[in-house]
Amino acid sequence: MKKLLLTIMSAMLLTSVSAQNGYTITGTAEGTVKGDTILLCEMQGWFAMVPLDTAIVKKGKFEFTGQFDGCTHRYLLAMHKGEYVAMAAILLENAPISVQMFKDENKNIIVGGPSARLWDEYERGAKEFDDRMAADWSVCLDTLVAEDNKIKERLLVNTYSADRKNYTKRFMLQHIGTPVADYLLAQTQSDFTKEEQVQLLKLFGQQKQQFYAYKGIMEQRAIDQRTGIGAQFTDFSMPDPKGKMISVSDYVKKNKYTLIDFWASWCGPCRAEMPTVVKAYDLYHAKGFEVVGVSLDNNKEAWIKAIDQLKMPWPHMSDIKGWGCAGAALYNVKGIPANVLIDQQGKIVAKNLRGQDLLDKMAELLK
Repeated sequence: MKKLLLTIMSAMLLTSVSAQNGYTITGTAEGTVKGDTILLCEMQGWFAMVPLDTAIVKKGKFEFTGQFDGCTHRYLLAMHKGEYVAMAAILLENAPISVQMFKDENKNIIVGGPSARLWDEYERGAKEFDDRMAADWSVCLDTLVAEDNKIKERLLVNTYSADRKNYTKRFMLQHIGTPVADYLLAQTQSDFTKEEQVQLLKLFGQQKQQFYAYKGIMEQRAIDQRTGIGAQFTDFSMPDPKGKMISVSDYVKKNKYTLIDFWASWCGPCRAEMPTVVKAYDLYHAKGFEVVGVSLDNNKEAWIKAIDQLKMPWPHMSDIKGWGCAGAALYNVKGIPANVLIDQQGKIVAKNLRGQDLLDKMAELLK
């Protein structure tokens, strides 16, 4: 009996150490042979698979190792002669993960760690609400159903939606301090009111261990606070088209208002917006309005060519790092076009002024 207990305790200790040290994904993929590629991917945007890591099939098997601060969904794509042959969705966590991939995804066999089991438990509970909502939505979309009946069904959908939200919140709080609760926070925080979000973040912050989602949310909130309306602007420097280092502060102190304009030559909406920025510049530059263009280009020639094509006479800067642009990171720019309007004292007075809103704001400030 003592030997059995020691064996069990040793196994538990090894599992614990393994979970702390990182993940190991091992598996097989139907339709692959020695030398074929398995991609570990993240889904971004509209079902776009972005490869994060690569494994080579050896002796019929593949393996990934690494670390992840929490848990999240990732996708395995099996490639044979450059063609996709199988896919599997997994919950990535710091634990051993076993995957058998088949051409028919419904046959996949995936054995994850404790987070995967807890996530399955959450999804089983959520599915009950989703199934109820789906049935009622089908009535709402039926063109043969009377409008009065549709109104009743919409009310039921709203009720089930509220119940699902409450279920998610209860589940998070029951399992707070785990990677799954952290992942749920990332997936569902927008479903909650600002007051509820503040309460949840406070509770997550009181846990002994925090994971990537909570850390990311708090980091973003700190950036938003530092770069919000009423805050002092954060200065940064980058090369201009001739390679000379310039700083935003060089222009802020010389002008009544300075617009930091984040854009890129490859960005269609940016190019569409530029005539309005040019118009604002032409109308108000003589009255103390300046623009500093910050490009998220990664091609210097394309950047300089666009400046000439779009007739943008103001100062420009870029580190030619695309989405890795240091200035954009300081202002938490997640999409372009984006802008920040700063007064001569360095205070942020407006953000993301587009179209007529930019013209109206400058007319208000520089009458």
